[in-house]
Amino acid sequence: MMASFLPRDISSFPLSATQRSKLSKAGFRNAADFQDIGPVELAKEINVSNQESLDILKIIRGTTGKTSAALEARSALELLQRETRRPAVITFNQHIDQMLGGGVPAGKMTEFCGVPGIGKTQMGMQLAVDVHIPAVFDGADGECVYIHTEGSFVLERVIEIAGALVGHLRDMTARRPQEEKEAANRVSLESILAGIYYYRVHDYVEQIALVNILPNLLHQHPKVKLIVIDSVTFHFRHDFDDFALRSRLLGNMAQCLMSLAEQHDLAVVLMNQMTTKIGAGKSA
Repeated sequence: MMASFLPRDISSFPLSATQRSKLSKAGFRNAADFQDIGPVELAKEINVSNQESLDILKIIRGTTGKTSAALEARSALELLQRETRRPAVITFNQHIDQMLGGGVPAGKMTEFCGVPGIGKTQMGMQLAVDVHIPAVFDGADGECVYIHTEGSFVLERVIEIAGALVGHLRDMTARRPQEEKEAANRVSLESILAGIYYYRVHDYVEQIALVNILPNLLHQHPKVKLIVIDSVTFHFRHDFDDFALRSRLLGNMAQCLMSLAEQHDLAVVLMNQMTTKIGAGKSA
């Protein structure tokens, strides 16, 4: 894993103009793109000798801080204690919450897959609202970044879900201690909507750029405890002839998101489509 979330651009490395051009044309933009590639594979991708490929990797990896000093040991007890302190984001679906061990876990990345129309966006909007549940009710007491790629985010539905949550908290605390009543009263339709930061991305370039600026956004909004990408591969299913590049870009994005989840104790939720590919001479 890279020591820094924002990977260093290849233009900043001491490479020749020809090498930078070949790397750029092959889809290598920054140091993170070199994490899982060997010299032989790189040599084939950019059409250079194995020795030159090895020299390039030495330059890239020798200046990105990939040393044993970057490793940090933690005891199993510390990991357990950290896990138990992380609040989950509940879905209000009893079976799903039980399956997830109490809700969508913080510090991890969770993927919901399904065919179109099954309710993935509905789940994403529900979680974007539920992350605002106060800590006194074992909630995350946070905010949400919602990254949308398909344009099916319905604000009216979010308002309905938020209104239902506000009403549920009021009813639940009618006969509860004053502390819980005050916590419930602080949750309003306006506060929930103000705590959902919505981004509409129109292509994979915008999506990658937005993921790369998430650390700055989280610094500006430290209460964010949930990131939803709906759906994560939509823009990568079109206009991609280089499947190796597509896999590399998606892999790098996943690593960045997992790093954010771990560093900021937040939940990352990815929505993904399931499709059926029918081969020649076969029926569904």
